[in-house]
Amino acid sequence: MHDLEADLREAVAGEVRFDAATRAAYATDASNFRQSPIGVVVPVSIDDVVATHRVCHAHRAPLLPRGCGTSLSGASVNRAVVIDFTKHLDAVLDVDPDRRLARVQPGAINDRVGEAAAPYGLRFGPDPDTHAWCTIGGNIATNA
Repeated sequence: MHDLEADLREAVAGEVRFDAATRAAYATDASNFRQSPIGVVVPVSIDDVVATHRVCHAHRAPLLPRGCGTSLSGASVNRAVVIDFTKHLDAVLDVDPDRRLARVQPGAINDRVGEAAAPYGLRFGPDPDTHAWCTIGGNIATNA
């Protein structure tokens, strides 16, 4: 565990958290499930995400991408290294109305994507009750 944490700290520019308080905070989501993660990475770039994957693969550590933790089925808790996209990788990059596509980062909030698409008469399909907080990464994972 200490080697994994040390290697992540060396490879990732963003936050690497293995402390008890962070692990406890990420052990829950909107479901009744509870499972402390191994640790949490808050990437500042896609390069951090790639580095996290490489380090975890080398250590045979499972990964769990996470948004705001609004899952009602426990999908955002597990014994894994959690990658939290909500702090830095949350942008709506562009909307192409002709192709009816939006390019977003996984931590983009559902409502922000809807607001960016609305001027073109478009909307993002999933409309969960948690639309003001849930992220696109979770919407896609849940609806795939």
